[in-house]
Amino acid sequence: MSNDLIKAISFDAAGTLIHLAEPVGNAYSRVAKRHGISASPDSLDQAFSNVWSRTPPPFSPQSKFDHPNEKSWWKRIVGEVFEEAQAGTAEHPDFELFFEDLYDHFEAPGTWTADPNATEVLSAVSKTYPVIILSNFDYRLRRILEDLKLLSYFRHTLLSCEIGASKPDPKIFAEAASRLALPPETILHVGDDPECDWSGAKNAGFKHFRVGRKENSLRSLLGELSLA
Repeated sequence: MSNDLIKAISFDAAGTLIHLAEPVGNAYSRVAKRHGISASPDSLDQAFSNVWSRTPPPFSPQSKFDHPNEKSWWKRIVGEVFEEAQAGTAEHPDFELFFEDLYDHFEAPGTWTADPNATEVLSAVSKTYPVIILSNFDYRLRRILEDLKLLSYFRHTLLSCEIGASKPDPKIFAEAASRLALPPETILHVGDDPECDWSGAKNAGFKHFRVGRKENSLRSLLGELSLA
C-alpha cells in the first residue's frame, strides 16, 4: 500500500479502538440478577455469541425485521440471548425494566476501555490525516468515546443508526467518502471485522488495514503509515 495515495483514515470502534472491560455474559448475568432473573455468565456468553453470529446488522438488506432504531434491535437480541440460555427473560414481568437497565449499562463509564494503543495511534495519525469513526454502534458511542477521551480526535463520527445503513453496506462507506470529500480509494479503513470492515471497505473501494487478535495490533498502523 502506497502511503502517498492515502488522504484520510476511517476507524471502526468496538473491537478496534475500544473493548469491553468484561465478557458480555458477566454483565448480562449481573444486571439480570438485579431484576430477579437467573442465568450463568458462561451460558449467556455462549448464547450471545450464537445469536450475534446469526443476526444481521439492523440497517442491512439481510435483516429480516424492520427496526425503527438500534435500541429495538438490541431488545430483540437480548430477548433471543436469554431464550437461548433458557432463562425465559422475555416472559419475565420485569423484562422491560431489565432491558432498560442493561441498555444503560453499556453506555456507563467503566464498561468500555480504550485499546492500550488507541491514544498514541490517534494522536499521531490525526496530526497527518483527517480521521473519522465509521461504526455500526449506536448513538451511545459518542458518550463512550468522550468518557475515554478519544472523541476529540475525530472530524466526523458516522453511525449506522444515523445513516440508515450498516457496514458492510457500501452506502455507509460512500457517506464517509462524501463527508471527507475524497475518492474512496484514498481512504484507509481500520477495523477488526472480516465482513463489515475488511470486505465492506474493499467492496466500497476503500483500502483497509486489519487489526485483531490474529491480525495486526492497532499500534502497527503507525508503521504501515510510516509514522512510527
